[in-house]
Amino acid sequence: MIISNLFERCPRTGKIRGINKSAWPKWALILAGTASCLWYLLRVIPKPSRADYPCQRAAAPLRIGFLAYAGALSGYAFSSLKAKSFFRNNRPFLASLFFVASIVSLCVFIANDSRPALAVTYPAGAGKGIFPGRVAWVYNANAAKWTGAGNYWDPAVNPQVEYNKSFTAGIVALSGGTTDADSWDKIFHWFNNSHGRPGTGYQAGDIIAVKINQNNSPVPAADHGNAMNSNPQTSVAVLTSLVNAGIAQTDIWIGDPSRAVTDNVFNAIHNAFPKVNVVDYYGNNGRVTTGVTNGVFPNTDVKNAEALCFYNARYIVNTPLMKGHVGQIITFGAKNLYGLNGILPHWQENKRHPHDSALTAYMTNADFGGKVVLWCMDAMYPSLELDGAPYNGVALAPFNGRQMSSFIMSLDGVAEECVSYDFWSTISGRSGGSGYMYLAAGAGAGVADHWNGSTDKKYSRNLDPNASGIELVQVAPSP
Repeated sequence: MIISNLFERCPRTGKIRGINKSAWPKWALILAGTASCLWYLLRVIPKPSRADYPCQRAAAPLRIGFLAYAGALSGYAFSSLKAKSFFRNNRPFLASLFFVASIVSLCVFIANDSRPALAVTYPAGAGKGIFPGRVAWVYNANAAKWTGAGNYWDPAVNPQVEYNKSFTAGIVALSGGTTDADSWDKIFHWFNNSHGRPGTGYQAGDIIAVKINQNNSPVPAADHGNAMNSNPQTSVAVLTSLVNAGIAQTDIWIGDPSRAVTDNVFNAIHNAFPKVNVVDYYGNNGRVTTGVTNGVFPNTDVKNAEALCFYNARYIVNTPLMKGHVGQIITFGAKNLYGLNGILPHWQENKRHPHDSALTAYMTNADFGGKVVLWCMDAMYPSLELDGAPYNGVALAPFNGRQMSSFIMSLDGVAEECVSYDFWSTISGRSGGSGYMYLAAGAGAGVADHWNGSTDKKYSRNLDPNASGIELVQVAPSP
């Protein structure tokens, strides 16, 4: 009966419809907050990977909110007492300092919204790129125009010319170039200089493999409705840029070796570039298939294999989607490389999913992340779920209810993942799953950093040009 009174119930059906706040004891927050902290200490300290378990993610807002609540309240009480004491002892300067501290603590106490702060004081790792740690956020409101009717990927609401302009603007910002050809030449030279091939750019015959995300197409199909798969216009924009840079179509492979490339994606690619190799698991109706090579990914989380066309590639372009995941919270660029492991198209048959150790290994392995010349997050239509429809508009400024309509691009994979995470976490209200980014930064794969807030969206290098963190550059394509 006591437990029953803790909730408000419908008088007709008896179903719980809310919390009866007056019935909860005043010490409930203290008890629950303390319990959540103890639960974290007992479970996570012996095994840090448990921090991403669903139970820990569920308790995180309560735990962090309680700590912020307790810390701010304690700071206010301590500072107030000190201020009074110094005033009585005629020490106005110290009294003023503690008075200001008490006001700050009080503001923190009032403003506390129980969400974890993402900002970090000291970035982890070292930035990569022609401009180390630079991330280009390309926002083009004219690109993604879906309003909820029909399919989000329909050509009518995704003008290809706007996608092409956005992608070109991104590589120009990352390279300091002026055109597709100039920008890619600078990027290839930078990449080769850091991979033991100084002074060389793209050479005829070099294979470039583009990894897309067809996670929601385990069997051949015309399309997959509004479940999140790769956007056809993004794939064509990447290929347009590469071909404009002088890359032979026959040297380009694009697809998802562990899934089916649906007709809506294949037709868009094939109609624009009929000589490009489109690879999927089945190899039917114009697609090609590929074998696997073993022994290139020694990690026990997943299969030790890689799709042969990506293994033979000199360069990889990684184009993930900004969306969530059932078990891992997010599925970004590192997870997108999972599809290169020759896994079976029905995920239930694979038995294992990569955790932080494998995701970090994807970013640091010489044949996976080590070959990625460009990380391009497709953030045109972010999604909360792995297989759900995208958001129909995003409240965060500057989108203000419109589509996010963005690419987040970098030569630094860790930096791209971090910026993508900040946007997605703010939009979705979810957190967690980002541990692999810090591990990858510590292993030399790039720089991990977080913005100072969703309003300013500034990173360490934006705040101090001499800092070692991320520099986020907002880019608007030319009209």
